[in-house]
Amino acid sequence: MIKETNYHSDWQINRINFILSKYPKEFFSGKRILELGAYNGYIGAYFSSLGAEVHCLEGRPENVVNIKNDYPMVTAEVADLDTFEWNWGHYDIIINFGLYYHLEKYHKEHLQNCINNCDLMFFESVIYDSHDAEIYFRNEIGDDQSLTNLGGTPSTSYVENILKENNVSYEKFKDSSLNNYQHKYDWPDTGFKVFNQFDRRFWIIQK
Repeated sequence: MIKETNYHSDWQINRINFILSKYPKEFFSGKRILELGAYNGYIGAYFSSLGAEVHCLEGRPENVVNIKNDYPMVTAEVADLDTFEWNWGHYDIIINFGLYYHLEKYHKEHLQNCINNCDLMFFESVIYDSHDAEIYFRNEIGDDQSLTNLGGTPSTSYVENILKENNVSYEKFKDSSLNNYQHKYDWPDTGFKVFNQFDRRFWIIQK
């Protein structure tokens, strides 16, 4: 058993269960997994309990201390992921949840680095409702928000243009099973250039 989370626990469990609806638990045994923007480390710790070797990257030192205390079965380090550099090597799986829209500068480079350094990625983000390939910027404050207090939320086409340029296969999901009382994945695309901080999409990306 791992320590339960009180951070949007139903939402975190919904995303785990969604992954397990696509891949059996046995699939993760022996896999090397990198969790980006891990915050409290619960999701990574869950996959560690399935036999994966999990390393967590998190931007705030106090969150890394909590991860190490709460989930000693995973390793964790402080890392600012809003960079064009990649210093963590190759992993079987990258879990990239709720990080991308907190980046200010290096959205394209970040996603390319992830693609180049894993075989499989579970990726989700708040998405700006626009048919154009663009990023919507807004001020953010909080211990689970941007490190610079300015985050850039991409449109669907911004994300998928990068995926197409890098010749990966991907599937986008709007599945209501991912929802909780706040976070929504089954909202309708309008293209009206609307920002809602709880409107998200989920992708499974493979080389």
